[in-house]
Amino acid sequence: MSEPVIHWFRRDLRLSDNTALHAAISTDKPVIPLFILDTHLLGTERVGTPRLKFLLRALTALDERLKTYNARLIIRRGEPVSMLQDLVEQTGSSEIFFNADYSPYAVQRDKQIQDALEIPVQVHDDVLLMPPGSVMKKDGDPYVVFTPFKNTWNEQTKPGIIDTTLSSSVFYEALDTLKSDGIPSLKDLGHSETIELPPATEEHAHHMLNAFIDADIGAYAETRNKLPINPFADDRPTGTSYLSPYLRLGILSPRQAYWAARSTYKASRSDKKRQSIATWVSELTWREFYVHILYHFPHVLQRDFVDTYLQLDWRDDTEQLQAWKDGQTGYPVIDAPMRQLKAIGWMPNRARMIVASFLTKDLLIHWRHGDIHFMQHLIDGDPAANNGGWQWAAGTGTDAQPYFRIFNPISQSERYATPEYLRHWIPELKDVPDKYIHAPWKMEESPQEYPPPLVDHGEARENTLQAFKAARGE
Repeated sequence: MSEPVIHWFRRDLRLSDNTALHAAISTDKPVIPLFILDTHLLGTERVGTPRLKFLLRALTALDERLKTYNARLIIRRGEPVSMLQDLVEQTGSSEIFFNADYSPYAVQRDKQIQDALEIPVQVHDDVLLMPPGSVMKKDGDPYVVFTPFKNTWNEQTKPGIIDTTLSSSVFYEALDTLKSDGIPSLKDLGHSETIELPPATEEHAHHMLNAFIDADIGAYAETRNKLPINPFADDRPTGTSYLSPYLRLGILSPRQAYWAARSTYKASRSDKKRQSIATWVSELTWREFYVHILYHFPHVLQRDFVDTYLQLDWRDDTEQLQAWKDGQTGYPVIDAPMRQLKAIGWMPNRARMIVASFLTKDLLIHWRHGDIHFMQHLIDGDPAANNGGWQWAAGTGTDAQPYFRIFNPISQSERYATPEYLRHWIPELKDVPDKYIHAPWKMEESPQEYPPPLVDHGEARENTLQAFKAARGE
């Protein structure tokens, strides 16, 4: 038996269009498919039980796909350097392949691995269409404003989809002899059973992509701000693609998403449809922009991107923070998505902006609390995009909304939330007429089971403006 190579799966839990896996197979040496449950990551405050459950589902699906090629996924739980060293020693592997991750911890960990191992380590770009360092200003500095980043990103040639020939012969014959910890349960990892989740398979990811491309992408610019009740139900709603959980774990590649959109764009003769497609691709670009920001400015995970508001007098109100987390603020457009988050591990992007603005601008509570809460509940929770979104809403990040832009929860609700959406997630409002559904406290007899507004928006807005002006020295 010839010496094998190892493909270490990370944020690329698929067999199709996988850059590092393709490179490993192209060596013509038998491939050992490996996934490591990194005990450091499992122990951080940002780990979320719903996302962990989705990960375990994705690993199970990947293992099932490998079995169709008489292979299996080797699972090891522990510290990655020692896990890789042990497997190399056990199998005589000659090379290790994996796709790069760009978070501060991943960058440090991967450098440690490359320094510690005595065999070649091949690191490939796969998580993004354009990896950090490839979209830079003419002076060599990274972009910190989105629009010029997008313009340069749009001008660059994107990598194509990789066609990999898979068969039983490409995998290591003796996989059954290798120690594998197996795919654990949530209980094994110290977590309780949690919410129901959608399928985490490549097939379902492509079903979601195709449904969006075929039916909805042409109207995306008009429907992207809708607040759907559950995008993962059998009757998938219109609106957006709902692909974020699949892109997060690499069940779907960004190239597969991008080229599906580009193909439809090329075939369309409608300017309106083309504009909608371009708008959706722009959202993919935002995803990449925030990863670049995190890579070049890793401090953003801990503090503001800008120094302007480091002295801002944030409020430390644990009761109001808990009311926000529990969906008990008295503002339906805040409470419905916060309850939706806990129920299905997801909320619409427009809702994420609204609830983030409320926490940071109406309650004047630090964005870090929201950042961590989202990471603990979102199945698509991504450190770069989540952090970027929160600092954008707070006005403290790169290319953020101005500090004086503060969403009005009533007008936002009237514009984007349907009565059906609000009543579904807040059953206390089931008998409230449409006329009052966005501000039930205005009724002559408001529903007793639902709390009054936690704060007065007008007063909160003025207090926040004064706090931001003070931090700016105005």
